[in-house]
Amino acid sequence: MNIYEFAIDFEMINKDYYQECAKRTQDKNLKRIFNYLAAEERRHGEIVRALSRKEEVVDIESDILPKAKEVFEEIANDISVNSEQPSREDINVYRKAVEMERSSYNFYKDKAESISEVEVKEVFLKLAKEEKRHEIIMDNIVEHLERPDQWVESAEFNHLEDY
Repeated sequence: MNIYEFAIDFEMINKDYYQECAKRTQDKNLKRIFNYLAAEERRHGEIVRALSRKEEVVDIESDILPKAKEVFEEIANDISVNSEQPSREDINVYRKAVEMERSSYNFYKDKAESISEVEVKEVFLKLAKEEKRHEIIMDNIVEHLERPDQWVESAEFNHLEDY
């Protein structure tokens, strides 16, 4: 299996995972985020397919962070509606997504370092950046579900701890 086939395969696995998460959750806001992420992973697969066919790749960066921020703000505004505690199993499903995104980021970053073709290297670095954004989103979801009282205090999409 070549590098492109491998990348396409894990992008499709990630897409399927997010689609399953969207089906499983009852929370309309989380459902929106998971659907955004599934669409992003599908788009990444298309980008890698185009790259493998030596086609020009444009519009790699997405607008997922502003979309996710908007959803998180809605969650904060509707916190009384979202007061039901998620199960430990649900949180573990979302933690797995964080790990998937971290793995995707590492894959693209590592492969970019070993590729000599400038265009492929640039696309892989941009995809790594996108995967890092997905990781941040999923990490925020896990934090929100594990610590809703503390999360609401800083619902402006800032999950950094004070040190």
